[in-house]
Parts: sequence; structure tokens; C-alpha cells
Amino acid sequence: MSPSRGRQQFVPSRPRSEVITAVAVSAGIVIGTALLVWLIRPGAAGVPGGGGLFNRQPRMTILVLLTAAILAGVAITVLRRRHPPRFGTEGSIAIGSVVTIVLAVVAGIFWPGGVIRHWPKQVKLPDVPSTSVPATTPTTLKTGTTLKTGTTLKTGTTLKTGTTLKTGTTAITNAVTTTTAKAG
Repeated sequence: MSPSRGRQQFVPSRPRSEVITAVAVSAGIVIGTALLVWLIRPGAAGVPGGGGLFNRQPRMTILVLLTAAILAGVAITVLRRRHPPRFGTEGSIAIGSVVTIVLAVVAGIFWPGGVIRHWPKQVKLPDVPSTSVPATTPTTLKTGTTLKTGTTLKTGTTLKTGTTLKTGTTAITNAVTTTTAKAG
């Protein structure tokens, strides 16, 4: 018989529900923090649409945060009631959540000016058909020559004083210019 065995203090183990709650809350905090860091990340300077959702879509951010706050309020209200809810605790939270999400979607649809901010489309330049001057040997364009839209100048073409180039004229490498051609 050991005299110390009878004098040890009994420490009851935690109930399983408390352990599960503690683990769930800890995981929620870690996941929520990681999600916020990802959503709030700064965007690259001068790049439209860069960064996290909170930087790119501020209206959507407001809607999501308000919806999350209302969902938390619904859960807290249902859990703090003195009398059991009509549909049970889980049923009442589920119904309140569905109603909140549907109202958030309706609010997003009817938000004045739209919830999502759309970036303007990039201007796409139209394709201009090109006519090329066949140049097997070096070609010299004389004074007063006018080239039309879409004309392509190939290697070895020399432009002299007074040559006018219109919009869409392309000069390919090694074109030699005696004077600066005017765009017109």
C-alpha cells in the first residue's frame, strides 16, 4: 500500500461537447483570420482588379459583412431564447439563415448602380486590311507620293521628302527614311 495514492486530487476530464466546441471555435478563428488576410490583401499599383475582394468590390464587401452580422444575430437570438423555438433550435437557425441569404441576394440584385463594380473593357483596335508593295529590290518612293491606309512598307523602302503616310501604314524593319513622314 502506497500512502500517496489515496491523497491525490481527482481532476475530472472535460466533457466531449466542450472539447468539440473549443476545437471548432479555434479552427473558426484561424480560418476566419486567413480568409480576412486573403480578402484584404493590397493590389498592385496601376492594375485594375488587383488585390483582394474587399479592395476590388467594396459594395459586395458591405453586403457580405452585413449578411454575416445578421446571420450571427439570428443564431444568437435563437440560442438565447428561454422557450424552445417552434421549429427547434437547429430548424429555426436554418430558416433564419435561408431567409437572410435570400434577402441579401435580393438586395444585391436591386442595389442602385449594381453591387459588383465592373471594370471598363479594353479598347480593341479593328483589324485593317493591308496592301503591300512587293519589294524584291529596294524601292524608292518619290516626292509627293501618298500611301493609303493599310499600306505596308517592306525592307529596303526609301521615303523621300514630301511622302505622306496615312493612318494604318506599317513600316517593316530596315525601312530607310530620308525625312520624317507625316501621318495624315
